[in-house]
Amino acid sequence: MPPLIEIKGLSTQFHLATGVLKAVQCVDLTLDPGETLALVGESGCGKSITAASIMRLVPPPGRIVAGSILFKGIDLLQLPEEEMRGIRGNRIAMVFQDPMTSLNPVFTVGNQVAEGLRVHRGLSRREAEREAVEILSQVGIPAPRERIRDYPHQLSGGMRQRVMIAMALSCRPELIIADEPTTALDVTIQAQILELLDRLKKETGMGLILITHNLGIVAERAHRTAIMYAGRIVETAETSELFRNPLHPYTRGLLASLPEFGAPGEKLSTIAGSVPDLRNEIIGCPFRERCPICVAACATQEPEMKEAGAGHSVRCLKAP
Repeated sequence: MPPLIEIKGLSTQFHLATGVLKAVQCVDLTLDPGETLALVGESGCGKSITAASIMRLVPPPGRIVAGSILFKGIDLLQLPEEEMRGIRGNRIAMVFQDPMTSLNPVFTVGNQVAEGLRVHRGLSRREAEREAVEILSQVGIPAPRERIRDYPHQLSGGMRQRVMIAMALSCRPELIIADEPTTALDVTIQAQILELLDRLKKETGMGLILITHNLGIVAERAHRTAIMYAGRIVETAETSELFRNPLHPYTRGLLASLPEFGAPGEKLSTIAGSVPDLRNEIIGCPFRERCPICVAACATQEPEMKEAGAGHSVRCLKAP
């Protein structure tokens, strides 16, 4: 079966007054139908810009400068904007990180869920409203006929996030990109949102790209995981294999920081330093300043992605 989406050599840059910020560099990713791919890394590593690049929603002054994004064999980067609008929100949808800033405060939630149905499926206002009620019911919003008249500020954080998921699901997309879908939610609501996404994925067969820094969620939900650092993919494998046999020192550092990997009474492990300034030219390995196994060659040689086993790739000079 061909991949649902295949990304090759994707690079996205921001041309700023202070220099060129290389937010995403030579990213390769694939996702099969019905699969969940987790994209993991600390803030500033390029996860959200990768998602925005797939949707062709990179904010100015950013632009995609290289690569291809094949969606069922169609290169999204070569499509005219009019054709891309027919895919965006229809066949590929996105759940944004913060529903309070992503939802329009001057329109009711029912209006915002129904908009995609009217634009992409040609439904009348009455038909779209009826469908919006049904979708809000599917994502677990109580009394949906009343809630469609509410404005975003009248709903709780969990309810707003469910509205965002309803908007993404309204046109039955083949791919959903969920960018930190449980940020700022309490653990009970977080679990409900993730279970909802899993259930809907199984029912519809859609693919899911889950962007997160929460490795606990990754372990429970993702089939495969890609670790991202400084705009690059540094390791990718099946999730169970990645947790059992992490090869990149950054991946090991992320796993070591989880409470369950420490001993009672010990301080949690941390990764010293921070992500390098991506406006600067990086020579050698971007992780070398923070790496516990760095060698002299790391300062001059940029590591390339190499196969370390079946379906397991890593970008490190010292990795086996």
